[in-house]
Amino acid sequence: MNRVQPPPYDDAAAFAGLSNNARVGSHPHLQPLVGTVQASYAQYVAVNGAPTLVQNPAISDALATFLKGHYADPPADLAHITKMRESSKHLVCPMCGSMHSGTLDHYLPKNGYPIFSVFSKNLIPACNCNSRRGEILFGPNPGERVLHPYFDNCLGERLVSAHFEDLGAVPKVSLVLLVSNAHANYPAIKFHVDSIVKRSAVVGYVRDRWSKLIRRPSLIVRAFAKNIATEAEVQAILAGERDCLDDLHGGKNNWDSIFLSGLLDPPVTAWIAGRFAVPGRVADSALA
Repeated sequence: MNRVQPPPYDDAAAFAGLSNNARVGSHPHLQPLVGTVQASYAQYVAVNGAPTLVQNPAISDALATFLKGHYADPPADLAHITKMRESSKHLVCPMCGSMHSGTLDHYLPKNGYPIFSVFSKNLIPACNCNSRRGEILFGPNPGERVLHPYFDNCLGERLVSAHFEDLGAVPKVSLVLLVSNAHANYPAIKFHVDSIVKRSAVVGYVRDRWSKLIRRPSLIVRAFAKNIATEAEVQAILAGERDCLDDLHGGKNNWDSIFLSGLLDPPVTAWIAGRFAVPGRVADSALA
């Protein structure tokens, strides 16, 4: 989960160029659609991609097929789609917070909203949470929807944390929200976490990081190569590490930060400090 900048491409000009490209199979069928598409793109941005407000003009099945085909195999006029796919492979997934992307997710699903099939502001870099999400967009209750990484500013806040219970070599691991139900976007945040983040591999990732921390603490936090004297020092080291990872990954809800937020839960920090303080403990040895 991450708030990211919308792509800078001129989609209106790109679609106009596509409609006039005699070398593609959709020519000249897209030409009557140019005005409608350009107006729809502008309206989408004007309402910040809010799915309850975006207007969705109906188009024929044939035109929808053309557009979805151009998304799958972009012609030269839509070369930016290929560039978006390639340039995001090494980046944190804005949808679930995993440590890679590599695909594009249609925020408004292309089957239900085909007019936005090749619209860059509707294409979100994502990992395989894309396929796990499917075409989920809304929940059954008011305000429940998937968050939009280009427009929902709340994605820049710290929203979710790992939660550890039964501390030891193999604790229970879950995710918890860090915002209260008084938050203006709480229904959307909770729905997004439940529908996308929790369906990802984040809990497995957190379990693996915990296992490495327990086996050799410096694998997770280099400062943990030595025995830390106090709980306050453990907390300060973890907070500093999390701040660095937030900066490195450009957001507060990447999987590494979610893991460290869980370690900063006071009972967990106290447990780690207690393990460092075991008499005779060898530096950087197993914590449990």
